[in-house]
Amino acid sequence: MDIASGYWNVPMHENSVAKTAFTCKYGLYEWLVMPFGLCNAVPAFERLMETVLVDLKWRVCLVYLDDCVIFSKDFPSHLIRVRQVLTRFRQAGFKLKMKKCHWGHSQVAFLGHIVTPTGILPDPEKVKAVMNVQRPCDVHGIRSFLGLTSYFRRYIPGYALISAPLERLKVMEAPFFWNEDCESAFQQLKRALMKPPILVYPDIKKRFKFSTWTRHATP
Repeated sequence: MDIASGYWNVPMHENSVAKTAFTCKYGLYEWLVMPFGLCNAVPAFERLMETVLVDLKWRVCLVYLDDCVIFSKDFPSHLIRVRQVLTRFRQAGFKLKMKKCHWGHSQVAFLGHIVTPTGILPDPEKVKAVMNVQRPCDVHGIRSFLGLTSYFRRYIPGYALISAPLERLKVMEAPFFWNEDCESAFQQLKRALMKPPILVYPDIKKRFKFSTWTRHATP
């Protein structure tokens, strides 16, 4: 579900209203609700959403800013959970952007991932954006590419080792030299996302085995 004009559900404090003033040909205006673009708008709205869904988050739904995903084991319980969330939204005065809402789906796109009953995989549209990246020619290009691929590193086994040649180019003071190792890493990261594994959900009924690795750090 998607909240319509989410930020406008946050009233401005009376002491902050004057700080939002702007002028146009029609005169001077001030915002009575939180406008888009304020430096603290994102955390303020996220705080509001978490307050509204305080006892439902992680138990009934997932929420990130104005996006909310409701999950359940079966359809009857799903209807109950949808009603719970919608009731909270109504009490908070939220309105939904119906064109961006999806109801009763077995899989949804959420924060760059496709969430399915069997597991999670990267959103093909986001992967396409990575595939369309041209070979970086400067530090900014490298940082942009690694920012995209790092978000999906959980789907790429050995990501740190593969990306090491590119990581070395991120240093501003270092000379930018694109060699065969860089080209190999660049193409390998792209290929890894073309056929990513599906990350399955853990079976909490089974026993888990944790392996840790440490090394001595010299003072």
